[in-house]
Parts: sequence; structure tokens; C-alpha cells
Amino acid sequence: MLLGEVLQDVDCSLARGASDDIWISDVAYDSRNVEPGSLFACVPGAAFDGHDFAPSAVQRGAAALVVERELDLAVPQVIVSDARDVLAQTAANFFGNATQHMQVVGVTGTAGKTTVTLLVEHMLRASGMECGVLGTISNRMGDRVFSHRYTTPESRDLQEIFGLMEGMGARAVAMEVSSHALLTHRCAHTRFAVAAFTNLSREHMDLHNNMEDYFATKTRLFLEEDVASRVVCTSSPWGERLARMLGEAHRDFVEVSCDHAADVNLREVLSNGLAGSVVCADAFGRALRFELPLPSHFNAMNALVALAAVHEVGLNPTSAAASLASFPGVPGRMERIDTGSRGFSVVVDFAHTPEELAHALRAVREGATGRVAVVFGCGGDRDKGKRPMMGKAATQADFVVVTNDNPRTEDPAAIAEQTVAGMGADAARAHVQLDRYKAIQDALDWARPGDVVLVAGKGHESTQTTGNKTVRFDDREVVRELLKG
Repeated sequence: MLLGEVLQDVDCSLARGASDDIWISDVAYDSRNVEPGSLFACVPGAAFDGHDFAPSAVQRGAAALVVERELDLAVPQVIVSDARDVLAQTAANFFGNATQHMQVVGVTGTAGKTTVTLLVEHMLRASGMECGVLGTISNRMGDRVFSHRYTTPESRDLQEIFGLMEGMGARAVAMEVSSHALLTHRCAHTRFAVAAFTNLSREHMDLHNNMEDYFATKTRLFLEEDVASRVVCTSSPWGERLARMLGEAHRDFVEVSCDHAADVNLREVLSNGLAGSVVCADAFGRALRFELPLPSHFNAMNALVALAAVHEVGLNPTSAAASLASFPGVPGRMERIDTGSRGFSVVVDFAHTPEELAHALRAVREGATGRVAVVFGCGGDRDKGKRPMMGKAATQADFVVVTNDNPRTEDPAAIAEQTVAGMGADAARAHVQLDRYKAIQDALDWARPGDVVLVAGKGHESTQTTGNKTVRFDDREVVRELLKG
């Protein structure tokens, strides 16, 4: 592709012999990935500045550079004010602006993003619409999996995946949109058919200064990105606030609620225990009653957010809701592990924030005829403020096992102590076992028929990091191994 085509609609100036007719073979932001003919974007970052790697990119054969300041290098240069944003724009151009031709549903919030995107994917595919999915668990289109490092890939990689998915026949993509992605323009120049907001609770305080900053970052998807339709769950103060902001900005949106009349309104959740629920709702003037193979009020709200999103894409809400009866579930999200004839249940869930842990414990309590145990920990080198809050949430359980969950470079015992401190008068009930394998074993040994053991924090993840060493550790594999013994 010619440089002039790659730079379509880019506000820039050309220097050092740059011209529209230079042939560009790829777009790159990592000098190690530069091949002859690449356009290399010198993106400044928190730890590294891409301008410092420009000489390496030139040595590898970069045909031109995107820079924020002219460099003393004998290579064509495209001077811009924001290299990160231009990286996204040039990548979209290079890979064919695929999102202009597909229905992209972007989902943001603290909890529920993965579940909502997979529910959207399921309903769209059930309607006959080929759909890719991008998120925490995987980036995939049918059986084709695309490697990924982040919940939302870097802009260049994201646009390439969009292009590949379109080439494979995708008519839609359901994707998670992280706050970090919004901060770093990864989603810039992506056309969203729908942007959906689930909820907001304390998370990523190592990245954001406070909840206000976290919320402000999330609102960018709805107020600054290219979005055709918006879905907002207002069953939380943050959702209500976002709705007010959209109203003040004269932006239309679909409201999902459980406590007042809305476009989509949850009326009742009839529990089938851990097997799921029957959801009764009003949606776009229609009364709906459908089976959902996911337990809890929280997942019923996730399903309604997903239902509102696919309605905005063009699906009939009645038939879309009916298709949810065959939803296969989400790996590591309220995932039940077969315990054979033991009579108790084990659930593995990704819950790693205070609110998520509270939701998960309420869900398993509904499905238990006996007692509830929880095994959980808090990550090291991350937000210390949420540790006592996690401890407080855990007091809902009858048996609390505090263990390791990626302590990284921090002292595991200190993390556990800070977590237990949040249990207040219930702290004496805490059982601290820093070996996660043994912690899970202790909970299983405690369980009796009718009880439920919730193993929380890792969900689908398959590693444990202690110090600088990362080893394989999958809660689901460990539970199955211990049950066999």
C-alpha cells in the first residue's frame, strides 16, 4: 500500500523526503517486528519512548517513520502531534478499515465484560451472523484463535485482527474494552455499532488515581469514540451517572435496569440453583421469559445488557433471548466442577474485586442447601486498598481460606494479613494457608453434602506468579486432581 493511502485522513506533515508514493509493507510499533518496507510509529510510553528505537527500526528496513519530533535520521518521516493515535489510524487504513463493514459491539465496565461479550457472540451466531470475539479469555473467530497479550490488543494488532476476521466472513465482533485500552487509544478509529456499560467497582487503582479517574476513562468509549448506539446498565450509581452525562450531551442510549422502568427491565429471577435461572423481563415493549444457564441476579443483568446490545444490531429480542438456553457458559466464570458422588459442589470463578467476590458468594449461597466455603487471595504489586475490602466480602462464607493469588514480589504473609484485617470481628474465623494447592485441599476436606466450595480469583487463568517465577497453576485442574485423590 502507498504511504499516501496509509495516511488517509491523518493530520501530518512530511519531512526528510517523505512522499505519498513510498510503498509500505506493514505498520509497526515495536522495532523488533519491523520488516523491510514497514512504517514504524515512534510511540512514547510510560517506560520507553519509541523515538529511541527509531535507529533500530531503520536498520531493519523501515521505509518511513511516524514521529512527534523530527529525528536526525536519513529516512522519510511523518510528523504528527500524537503518534499513538496516528498508529491506530494508519493501522485501520492499512488493514482495510474492517470495522466500517462489521457490527462491532464494545463492552466496558469492571465486571461482566467477558460474560456479556460471549453472550452477544452466542446470540449473534444463533441468528446466523458470523461473529468474532475479543477479550480476556481469547481472541477468536470460530475455531481460529489469535494470539493476544492484553484484554484489548494494541491498536495495530487489533486492526489486523479485525481485518482477518472480516476476511473469514465475520459480520460482527463482540469485544471487551478495557480502561487501559481507552487510555492508550487502542480502540481509536474503530467503528462501534454498539458500546455497552455493565457496572463499575474498585479495580485498577494501580493504573488510575481514584474511582473518579477510572470512571472518566470508561466514559471515553461513550463520549469520544465512534459509536452508533449505546447501552447503559443503570442499576448502579456509576451507571446512573453515565446515563445523566449522555443525556446532558444529547446522546441517545438504551437503558437497562432492575429497579425502575427502562427500555430493558429485569422483573424477576427464578433460581435453578447453580444450574442457572429463569429470567423474566420487559424488553422494548415485550414481556420475556427465558432460561439462562448461569446463576444469580448479577448474570441475569449481564444477559439483559447483552440482549439490549444485539437488539441494537438488529436481532429480535424474543428469539435472541430464547437462544440463551443453549449458552455453554464462560470458562472460569461460575464454572462448576464435577464432584462425582460426593454430594457437595465446587465452583471456580474469576472474582477478584470486592464486589465480584460478594456477587459470587451470594450466587453460590443461593445454590447451596448447606454451607459455603471460599478460597481466595489478593494480588501482589497491585491495589493494596482493596485487600481489606476483599476480606470483608469473604465474611459471607461459613469457612474462609485466605491464600496466595499471584503475590509477585510482595510478602505473601503480609498480603494475607492485610486481607484478614478487613474481616473485623470475623478475622478469627479466617484460615490462612499460603500454599494455594493446600488451601483448596483444606476447603474440599471441609465440605460435606449440600455444601458449596467457591475457589475465587483466577478463573480461567493457568499460572501463579511468586517473586519473579511463574509456574502453571489452574484452579480447575487442581480441584479435579484433588477430587480424584
